Amino acid sequence: MRDQIGVAFAGAGIVAEMHGRGVAANANATLIGAYDPDATKAEAITKKFGGCVFSSLEALLGDPRVDAVHVLTPTEHHVSTALASLNAGKHVLVEKPVARSKEEIASLQEAATRSGCVCMPAHNYIYVPSLQRARRLVQSGKLGKIASLWILYNIFHSEDVAAIYGGVLRAVCMHHAYSLLYLLGRPQRLSSITSSVHYQNLRCEDQAMITCQMPDGALANLWCSFAANDPTNDPWTVIYKILGTTGGVSYSWNEAQFEDQGGPAWGMPCYEEGFIEEIEYFITHCILQGDPPLSSLDDAADALSILEAAERSAQDASAFETVIYR
Repeated sequence: MRDQIGVAFAGAGIVAEMHGRGVAANANATLIGAYDPDATKAEAITKKFGGCVFSSLEALLGDPRVDAVHVLTPTEHHVSTALASLNAGKHVLVEKPVARSKEEIASLQEAATRSGCVCMPAHNYIYVPSLQRARRLVQSGKLGKIASLWILYNIFHSEDVAAIYGGVLRAVCMHHAYSLLYLLGRPQRLSSITSSVHYQNLRCEDQAMITCQMPDGALANLWCSFAANDPTNDPWTVIYKILGTTGGVSYSWNEAQFEDQGGPAWGMPCYEEGFIEEIEYFITHCILQGDPPLSSLDDAADALSILEAAERSAQDASAFETVIYR
């Protein structure tokens, strides 16, 4: 494997902008090109970050300059695109949610093992240094016995924008679920409740609350809302907080912001930092150095198990639902 990794994007929608910034910031990566069924999207990305427009996925996978593929398609095409990439001998970074079922994730694991290539879930939130430090503090015992974890997300999405994503459980709480696994491990049971506050036409939830019971007694509280921003003097835009018997740690997207109406990072450096650090890890650590990702396909499957249990709990209004893993 050469030191300079050639990257191509399969899909050039909104998230491709963030991946483009991440590749541009990496000294060991070069964008070779992009493919999207809407060629104008691929043209916009390559004009900004370099590379060519591929006429098809087959053309992209057939280019020997491409070492790694970022799968940035709509979710329903993640698995087929990732499988084709792995079977072509390309390393894969696949956007979240990786797949719609644990069986699909298992097929990716099998293909990655067979090809000898990396298949890394794009679980970008946990790659920021602050959350890596939080995990070290938890595992070192410096926080004592962990009592609680809080992950809060409050960013208003209009109904038109929310229609792109669907309900917040699948669209956003995947971040909460894989973060919980990374920071504290697997919950045993959980209880969830959802609501719709401002949608007029969409038939899905715009708010969700999940309370998870951990094996050691800690409670993890996972909150997500598309219904409202937090304009108060101590905003809960995106907050992580872990409290233990001898210490605590917190992380907030509000620690740095600037005006940016162009998106898609919306002037939130912490959000953009997650993509930059994730791609750095994928290229430098996983591909060049052979290290495992911080969050694996096994974690993607377990995170999906958490969300499936949350959906069952919300639907049945049960007090607690046991999480069923693989």
